[in-house]
Amino acid sequence: MITYDLNESDSNCEIILSLQPRTSGGGGVSREEVMGLTAKDMEERLPVVFDPDDVYLRYPTDYNECLNTTLVQEVTKFTRLERVMVSTLASLQLALKGLVVLSSELEAMGNAVYDGKVPAPWMGKGYPSLKPLPLWYADLLKRLDFMQGWIENGTPDVIWISVFFFPQGFMTANVQNYARQKQIPVDTVQFGHVLLKEEPSELKSKPSSGCYIYGLFLEGARWDKRNNTLTDPKPKELFAPMPVIHLVPEVDRAPNPENGGIYRCPVYKILTRTGTLSTTGHSTNFVFWLEVPSTKPTVFRNSLVSETNAQIKLCDQSYWIKAGVACFCALKY
Repeated sequence: MITYDLNESDSNCEIILSLQPRTSGGGGVSREEVMGLTAKDMEERLPVVFDPDDVYLRYPTDYNECLNTTLVQEVTKFTRLERVMVSTLASLQLALKGLVVLSSELEAMGNAVYDGKVPAPWMGKGYPSLKPLPLWYADLLKRLDFMQGWIENGTPDVIWISVFFFPQGFMTANVQNYARQKQIPVDTVQFGHVLLKEEPSELKSKPSSGCYIYGLFLEGARWDKRNNTLTDPKPKELFAPMPVIHLVPEVDRAPNPENGGIYRCPVYKILTRTGTLSTTGHSTNFVFWLEVPSTKPTVFRNSLVSETNAQIKLCDQSYWIKAGVACFCALKY
């Protein structure tokens, strides 16, 4: 109900905002001045654009380290986004000063900047996000800082899963690393999930196998660290942070734990839970299934295409299914 009210409020505010006059009257800062100052501030705070070729030289394709390829691919995508931002921010400032023609694209971008929305050219090159422009830009700077730290210091001990354009590529790279290390077929390896009590800052080294990830948020429930189980959310709590998760590669992993006791929680990139059906048969918004321990009654349901191609029964918990519990890499605010 709270989520519904928030969505309705956002929709009404967007309608009111769209009805505002496009010209400024009286004193104070004009609309164009606000656009120019905002564009200048963002341009000054934007870090130096990555050099993908330099990153590739430092992290070349390596049979035994597939994360090098993941890093280069992600840096390339961030570079495309940054180049578009640098170009459009500079053009917008020149157009507002009358030094270049204010095209319809630049006008639409200026309106988006004024209204606090992410401009369409940036969304086209960027990652999925529902955040307004100020929070989107702050989030972008954090992502760029994380990637810069990776480039300078090597693979982090704990990975911020939300930083990636394509988190599935990162997870696949870890599976490939393990399969090549053990010299086994990659399609026999799947991830198990262990939810840890430690905070990201307390983990000072990488695990012997797999990886540590953090940055997920849970909707419709919360994680009880003391009892190591999923539990009902606190009153008026819409989202709760998930703990650090150890993705543990396992060979020929059984589809169901012996004693059940898990909720198969879907993990999405953003809150809409919807996306475009890709050629793999999965939604572009879906990331993976996370097995979360829980003490609720266990039921068995038919498997989904996103879980396995085999037609089998998987243990799950209808209590959390009915509550619509899911994890997300990024929130709206």
